[in-house]
Amino acid sequence: MDFNLNNQQKTLIELVQELGKNKFAARASVYDEEASFPWENYEDLRNHGLLALCVPKKYGGMGVDFPSYCLISAEIARYCGATALTYNMHISSTLWLNVLNDLPLTESQIAECEIYKKLHFQRIVEKQALYSQPISEEGAGVSLGKAYQTTAKKVEEGWLINGKKTGSTVPLMIKHPFNISKTIGVHGFNLN
Repeated sequence: MDFNLNNQQKTLIELVQELGKNKFAARASVYDEEASFPWENYEDLRNHGLLALCVPKKYGGMGVDFPSYCLISAEIARYCGATALTYNMHISSTLWLNVLNDLPLTESQIAECEIYKKLHFQRIVEKQALYSQPISEEGAGVSLGKAYQTTAKKVEEGWLINGKKTGSTVPLMIKHPFNISKTIGVHGFNLN
């Protein structure tokens, strides 16, 4: 099938194929057998700037769009399922922030959101931060028709998170979890 790939897509897919064939594939069975996290594969992704794949160019990332990301992720999955699955959760943390641009926000919400987007993207671009997605809650989620119950309340020291997450696709020892919760008494965003 001919996807009429652009030059950026071709280059990135070739890069991922090279990483997959030369590194990811050989490690995949170990990660599966040991149920371990593919740290070495993430070091390779970091070294090639792929943690910032979907970070917009104006924030220093590659600015890859969602269809291009899908092609790249599918290519990673050919060589290591664990890497592709967890990479999806990291990349989702960058894509979700771009969706905020399409929401009906007030000027002050847009300004506050911009502060957190810059912080979030800076961590990824400059520090190669890896984000976790601790969003699972028993009985909650879009497919289950029940809203998330975890709450975030603004307090003097920052935010008080109250609730129970039942899982995370990326290890919870990651320094930057991207948490989904309802805000209480706040009409803004917090991505700390």
